[in-house]
This record gives sequence, structure tokens and C-alpha cells, in this order.
Amino acid sequence: MAKYTKEEMCLLWLDSFVGLEYKHKKSVYQTFVNKANIVEALHAVKEYLVSEIGEKEFNTLSSSANKTYLEYLIAELDRKGVVAITCISTNYPKALENLELAPLVLYAKGDLSLLNSDCFAIVGSRRSLPLSIGLAENFAKALGQNFTLVTGIAEGVDSAVLKSALSNGKKVISVIAGGIDNVYPATNKSLIEKVFKQGLVISEYPPKTIPKPYFFPIRNRIIAGLSKGVLVVSGAKKSGTLYTAEYAGEYGKDLFAVPYSVGVASGEGCNELIKKGALLVDSPQDVLDFYGIKDDQGQVELTEQEKEIVKALSQGQMHIEKLSSVLSKRTFIITPILSGLEIKGVVVKSGNIYGLTRSFSEE
Repeated sequence: MAKYTKEEMCLLWLDSFVGLEYKHKKSVYQTFVNKANIVEALHAVKEYLVSEIGEKEFNTLSSSANKTYLEYLIAELDRKGVVAITCISTNYPKALENLELAPLVLYAKGDLSLLNSDCFAIVGSRRSLPLSIGLAENFAKALGQNFTLVTGIAEGVDSAVLKSALSNGKKVISVIAGGIDNVYPATNKSLIEKVFKQGLVISEYPPKTIPKPYFFPIRNRIIAGLSKGVLVVSGAKKSGTLYTAEYAGEYGKDLFAVPYSVGVASGEGCNELIKKGALLVDSPQDVLDFYGIKDDQGQVELTEQEKEIVKALSQGQMHIEKLSSVLSKRTFIITPILSGLEIKGVVVKSGNIYGLTRSFSEE
């Protein structure tokens, strides 16, 4: 059972009112320092709160400022296995401390030590090409050797990052936009369960909170804030993913983006970011080189059959039927070899079209 100080419990009480705006919570919180208890702090700002939220809402706050309600909040967190980390807790992430809108409370489940580890974010669109999904998986596998990966929980790139990290034993943080027990999309509930066990799930919203559309772009400030760098794998011009990129720029974080061919809608946002100064990357080594990190995996060893395919693809992307013809081999023979090359991060595919990652095409 988690233990909380008196001051932390005051913040938990205040944060439990999801409908109360951040600025109002901050105003009440700032009165805690010089007040003996919640009731005294609340009434010190009564005039301000009544003018902002009305007499009825103020009375609701005031009536809940008691020991019974506080004990209920703590019991609910314990029952769900959730730990609350307030902005005054010793394990609150240092990377978020100086943000203008730093969360007053983070609700977490999993490995709390990851909050103050060396983090790197990988984000992208829900509607991504198979090629983008493959890239996300490769980046997650390689960068997870050196960083705790941070992403969301949406279908597409977020899910690909989580699955790749978990299957390869890497550390990952999923930042969600609702209560920890109210995951959206619901289809990823089993995935989140795995993150609870192998990584960390955090939210700035108390349990039971239903995610609302505007929660998602606000959530992205936490993804960017936690991370030393942000990689955008895919995103249309109006993709919500670009909010994360904007926050990264605002916070002075390193911003990376994958380039796309002209006419690929799900990559137009990435190309715009590159035009505005984001670093162009299309292989994990580009990111590792930027940070001066030597790839601990060393050179990828290839079989003779794999080398044959790599040589053929060095001439450019190919449909599997054409590749089969060039190699004079049946497709059912080369398909498993191509799958092995994907796992090694040598090959990426879009539908039935295969190509080399840049690090191999340049060798």
C-alpha cells in the first residue's frame, strides 16, 4: 500500500475533480503551503473560485474536503494497483518539473523507476502504411537498447512501438489520455496489461476518467516533456502526432522525422517537419549517431541467402513477384528469408513491396 504525506493527499483530493480547470487547481494548490488544512486553503480562495466556477461547484469541493473522502481516494488507487505521484513527490519526473503546465499528479502503474530514466519518444499516426509500421518496430527494437521508449497507446505506430519493445525485452512508457482503467482504444486493453508488467503506464487523469478528444493533444506534452528526443515516424499535415512535435520544439527537445515520397498523405506532416528543421532519419543508426552512441548490436550477420536478397534489393525496391523472378526462386522460398531480414532491421516492406533500410542500401 502506497504511503502519502499530508501535502500529497491534499493534491490527490484537488486533482480528483476532473472538471476543475488546471488554473483553478493551481490557485488552490498554491494556498496549501501556508494553510493548516484543505478547508482553510479552500476558503482562502473562496471568492476567486466562486467567481470562476460558481457557488454550487464550490460547495461540492468544500463538502468533500474531509478525511472520509481522502481515505476513499487512496483505497481506490490501492485497489487498482495505481500509485499517485504528485508534483511534490520525491519520484516525480525531473524532466517535467519545469514545464509551464506540469501535471499536478501522475497516476502510474508499473516500473516507477522509468520516470527518471533516459527517455526517447517514438510517435506516429494511427493510419500508417505497413512500411511505417515496420520502421516503427525497427526503431523501437534498436533504440530500446539505449533508451526507455515513450509513446501513446493508439493503433498504428504507438502499438507497433509497444509491441516491438515488449517482445524484445526493452523498457517502455505508455502515456494515456484517460484513466488507467479506461484505456482507449479498448482493443488495446491486453497490450496495456503487458505494459503494466514489463514497463510503465502513466496518466494525468484519475482512474475512471473517460478520455475526451481534447485530452489527447494535451497528453502529448507529457510524451515530449519526458523525452530527450522525439521521433515522428508518420503523420499527415493535420495529424495529432504533430502536437507532440510542437511541444518538442517548445521544450527544446531534439526532433527527428522520417521522410516520405511526394503524394504519401500519411507522411506529409513528417516532410513539413523536416522542412522546418527536424532531423531527417530513416534508420535507427541515424539517431544513435546523433547522440554519439555506438550500436551495441554490431554488424548484422547475414546468411548467404540473405546476402543474395540484399544484393538484389540494393538496386531498389521490388514487388515480391519481381524479386522472385530476379532471384529465380519461388516466392514461398524467399518469403521466410525476407521475414528474417525484417526482424534484423535490414528490410522493410509496404504491402508486397520490399526495400532496404538506408544503412544497408548505402553499404
